[in-house]
Amino acid sequence: MHDFSKPKPHVESKEDTARKRKLPVYMLIIVGIFLIALLVFMLADHSAKPTAQVIMPYLQSLLLNA
Repeated sequence: MHDFSKPKPHVESKEDTARKRKLPVYMLIIVGIFLIALLVFMLADHSAKPTAQVIMPYLQSLLLNA
């Protein structure tokens, strides 16, 4: 008879235990890469004009002169 007051481990084999422990490591690596990319994006030099800001005055002048 099973004693339900004692918790039964969800994982039976050592391979399954090792596989379940590797998952958080992969998640930490993915989150770390995301945070590094976010920092690079935030610290990047934004002084160069993006193409949309360059094109908009040209399009406005075309619409106003038409």
